[in-house]
Amino acid sequence: CLLHVLCRFMNLITLAVSSVTLCPNIPNYLLVLALLPFMCHCCASNAAQPQVPASCFRACLLLLLSWFAFIWLLAGDVWVFSVYQPNYDPTAADGLYCNKTLYTFALWNAVWETLGLGYTLARFCKGLLFSVVLHPAPVHRDVYGHV
Repeated sequence: CLLHVLCRFMNLITLAVSSVTLCPNIPNYLLVLALLPFMCHCCASNAAQPQVPASCFRACLLLLLSWFAFIWLLAGDVWVFSVYQPNYDPTAADGLYCNKTLYTFALWNAVWETLGLGYTLARFCKGLLFSVVLHPAPVHRDVYGHV
C-alpha cells in the first residue's frame, strides 16, 4: 500500500513539475493531490496500534484533512473541466495552451476520483438506509411514561 502511494506520488510530482503549462491550477491540483495521502498517513500512523489511544487533536486533524481533500477534489474538478478541450499547440498565436499529457492525466484522475467519491457516498447512503429500515424504533414505547 505504501509502495502504491509512493509510486503515485512520484508520478504526479514528475508530471506536474516537468510540464510548463498555461493551465496554472492543474499542476497545483495534482501536486496537492499527491501530497494528501502522505499527510493523512503521517496523521494516522499510530492508528493501527490499539494500545495507544487516539488523541482528540489527531482526530480533529484527520477530520480537517478529509474536508480539505473533499474541497480540493471539487476545486480540481472545476479547474480541470472548465478548460475542457484546451489548445495543445504551444506555437499558437495567443500563447495559451496546456500540456496534453498533463491535462489528460488530470482529466482522467479527476473523473476517477469523482466516481470513487460518488461510489463511497452511495454506499454510505445505502448503509444508512439499511440501518434505519432494519432497526426501527419500538412501536409500543411509552413516550410520556418517564415525564
